Amino acid sequence: MLRSPYIQSIFIAFVAVRRNLSRGFTLIELLVVISVIAILASMLLPALSKAKGAAHKAYCINNQRQLNIAWLLYAEDHGKLVPNGYVESATLGLQRPWVSGGTHVERFMHTNSQLLTNPSYSAFAQGGYVGSANTYKCPADRRPTFFQGVNYRGVRSYSLNAFFGWVFPGAVNYGAGYHAYAKPSQLAGMKASDVFTFIDVNSDSICYSGFITKMGTSEQFFHIPGAHHNGRGAAAFVDGHVETLKWKDQRTITNKTILHFEASEGNPDLKWLQAHAAERESPLRPAGEN
Repeated sequence: MLRSPYIQSIFIAFVAVRRNLSRGFTLIELLVVISVIAILASMLLPALSKAKGAAHKAYCINNQRQLNIAWLLYAEDHGKLVPNGYVESATLGLQRPWVSGGTHVERFMHTNSQLLTNPSYSAFAQGGYVGSANTYKCPADRRPTFFQGVNYRGVRSYSLNAFFGWVFPGAVNYGAGYHAYAKPSQLAGMKASDVFTFIDVNSDSICYSGFITKMGTSEQFFHIPGAHHNGRGAAAFVDGHVETLKWKDQRTITNKTILHFEASEGNPDLKWLQAHAAERESPLRPAGEN
């Protein structure tokens, strides 16, 4: 018994095709078949789109898991956290952070995959921790960046929390009173499942290889997280797990500005970043401890 009206439609169309193979189609019969195909397409396309989105999210989560593993292996091999921050044209190749990122003005740093895969520019590439440029790019991050009259597509979607290993070009103090981590030993005792390492970054906001969060009572974004997965963004954490975060404020999700110090009063997503970027310093655990 054919219970589904859609299955019945397919069956009727199929019978009509078989009956008319020898004598040809009438216009009405042809229109019926086309209508059935259109109905099927309208049913399948949302499912295909949802499946594609799920595949992109899984790919992105796997990317960040690989980056997190590379970050942990580097720390184990070198006894320090991988260098983080950003470089400028004059120091490109002289300083080697995990990957080389720069300011928005130096556009080539965002469009050249050599800054991700060339051992001269990337500590992860030099140590053989990450070999493919695809690992740094979320497949759902497809929106171009518009800057100084030019549209361009960046080669990187992720940045590393600036509280971990920031050394280039020097101290950036937007987190007085919070731990800045430089050695693996400094991670001991922290709530590792609460502090993020790598994070999706808004296509227009990504620049440095470090992701800066203004801490305390600040109501300004420096960098804005990405929302590439239907309003969600992926983030990896010190303990190795990766999750997608559902951003709550539309200003976070739809932001298209490249300006830093972006005011966003009362934004719960900014508060989440501030709560999960670093732990507060404690007299029992000073920031400079070994």
